[in-house]
Amino acid sequence: MLAAVLHAAELVTLAGPKRPRVGGEMREVGIIPDGGMLIQDGRIVRVGSSEEIGKALPANAEVIDARGRVVLPGFVDAHAHPVFAGDRVDEFEMRTQGATYEEIAGRGGGIRSTVRKTRAASEEELLTQGKKHAGWFLKGGTTTVEAKSGYGLTMEDELKMLRVIRRLNGETPIEFVPTFLGAHAIPEEFQKAPEQYVALVIHKMLPRVVEEQLAENCDVFCERGYFDITESEKILRAAQEQGLRLRMHVDQLTNSGGAFLAARLRAATADHLEQVNAAEISALAEAGVQPVLLPGSVYSLGKTRYPPAREMIEAGLAVEPVAGGDADEDDAGGMFDRGDDQRRVQFESR
Repeated sequence: MLAAVLHAAELVTLAGPKRPRVGGEMREVGIIPDGGMLIQDGRIVRVGSSEEIGKALPANAEVIDARGRVVLPGFVDAHAHPVFAGDRVDEFEMRTQGATYEEIAGRGGGIRSTVRKTRAASEEELLTQGKKHAGWFLKGGTTTVEAKSGYGLTMEDELKMLRVIRRLNGETPIEFVPTFLGAHAIPEEFQKAPEQYVALVIHKMLPRVVEEQLAENCDVFCERGYFDITESEKILRAAQEQGLRLRMHVDQLTNSGGAFLAARLRAATADHLEQVNAAEISALAEAGVQPVLLPGSVYSLGKTRYPPAREMIEAGLAVEPVAGGDADEDDAGGMFDRGDDQRRVQFESR
């Protein structure tokens, strides 16, 4: 099937190097005025001016008139938790009264609150919620989502979440990229024996996740009160040995040295980074680790310290900003794709 999109006021191609953009390259989005593109069997095969594309069309080709709107690639959300049950509405009230994220977590809220609700939900209930969240993503122009587990924290509940993510991949138009985040928090039943939970993640959960091919990445919340540097490294090295790519939540609430660990392990991404310092930025740049920043999370948690994005860009890092925070706080953020012209087309009114 041959089709064309014509008469976009601006066609954003993001043409350029086949790697993450750095420095001044981040401003070069490859805009074609009055742009058009030729699509064959669902793949973009040519871009140019509407006049150029129009001349190459056979008479029987389908033509979509963009009517002077902007046409750009779908957004990619590089850090999301689209599968969970319940909400944390009550915690927003606690924050307005001055409670911090750490204080709320200490009272059984935060991650552990969502864990209790997610454990109680069936796979079908989680799938229904996940499809609703997928609709939110699509309305915002997001077509690819990195999807983390992390609200089960038992063998069966983590597998349940990852199976739902796999079903969402097949039953919605969105491409979900699954990440195993069994090391999101120490569950309540292991509070007095965190080392036993780390062993469970390494020796029981990871092998099952890999055996069932439920994840492409492994993530760890490396943070004071969650998983320290030693625990995080044990989990991540075990995941690496089993063929999973590494991602990390690091330096969100405190600076615990997580960014240095991400650099040492050459993780694919280091997410959050609100508390990162200059030495860690240099280490990330040297190791080629991709920062994923979540300013919406800072805002929604009532924090005031945002990640130093400008310093990262000046250090040569390919910064990926995600508009939202974690999806269990009812957001669905998005970011620009690096420029794969085979992603789905998204229209956006100016």
